[in-house]
Amino acid sequence: MNEIYDNPFAVADASAELRARFYRKTYGLVALSFLAWAGTLGGFFMLGLAEPLLHLMLGTGRFAWLIVLGLFWVATSIGQSMAYSRGSTLKQYLGLGIYIVAEALIFVPLIALVAARTGGDIMEILAPAGAVTGLLILALTATVFMTRQDFSFLGAVVGIGSVVALGAIVVFTLFNVGVGSWFAFAMVALMGAAILWQTWRVKEQCSPDQHVGAALSLFAGFVTLLWYVVQIFLSRRD
Repeated sequence: MNEIYDNPFAVADASAELRARFYRKTYGLVALSFLAWAGTLGGFFMLGLAEPLLHLMLGTGRFAWLIVLGLFWVATSIGQSMAYSRGSTLKQYLGLGIYIVAEALIFVPLIALVAARTGGDIMEILAPAGAVTGLLILALTATVFMTRQDFSFLGAVVGIGSVVALGAIVVFTLFNVGVGSWFAFAMVALMGAAILWQTWRVKEQCSPDQHVGAALSLFAGFVTLLWYVVQIFLSRRD
């Protein structure tokens, strides 16, 4: 292994060549993660697995969804821990793979709802939602890399906001409270802050050998943003 990777340091302190290599690896892996996620999600539907998965996740009532969210949180924690671990590249990629599959599973109910609302023409919603999400990601990423602003302060905002959002989701689910598009807009704002913070962390705090963990962090923010943008587009059809 290259001696640079034997003694990790922050990418921000690395040479321009090493920084460029790290960013290519990280964002290339983010792109591959999206492809793997889309392929896995599509496979669930094409292989006829989506319906039994829907029944398993939602068929036993609203409490089942809380269990699904709990399992998703566990899978996310395991995936992130493995992706940021040192010493085993296989373990890092396995952690990323676990998270990708978990995200594909959690999207099954949403895509099923999109299909039901559009008569099967899911791209009617997914195409514009994907375009808007992509533009937001590009704008947020450019903000971090072009302004050189310190976004570390957003860590506390994202942390508190995430706890509040999780609590709200639990309450809404337990009491079967319907929420309007306002919650999705609030979550888009929160995810925007999260992407700014995570991108800043990748740029300033990750070491050159943490491109897998960095890719997972960015992919997590991007795909969660997509989730809520899709919900906003769905709400416009009501």
